Amino acid sequence: MAGYIPYINQLTSQPIPSEYAGAAINVTIPIFNGHLFTARHEAALDRAMEADQKLRDEQLQLTRDVRLAWANASTAYQRIAVTADFVQQAASATSLAQGRYNLGLASIVELSQAQLNQTEAEIENLSAKYDYQSAYQALQYTIGQLR
Repeated sequence: MAGYIPYINQLTSQPIPSEYAGAAINVTIPIFNGHLFTARHEAALDRAMEADQKLRDEQLQLTRDVRLAWANASTAYQRIAVTADFVQQAASATSLAQGRYNLGLASIVELSQAQLNQTEAEIENLSAKYDYQSAYQALQYTIGQLR
């Protein structure tokens, strides 16, 4: 800041002339600002790196969720075939037990046990189908197909 006040002669006591004009100039040069700009730049870079890391974490978590849902659905699908074989074997065992019972070679307990095993196998097969549908829908939701 700088300025000029015109000298008034004390002897003649003349006022400020009518042609007097004033002007001011304010110049700021941030040479010595305590490294404020450097600190702001570093803080912005840190925030950008933090945002990038958060994005990477979200991407990895989403990838993990999709892979886990796919693995669950795949396992549930494979279980359907296993339980279908179990139902087929239980039906064969029941048929054999029925034949043995009809011939008088087996007791009613053996036949009842074979029928119980067949019923359990059918329940297990239906449960496997339900689990697959549930896992498949969870996969569809994870990949964004369901809302």
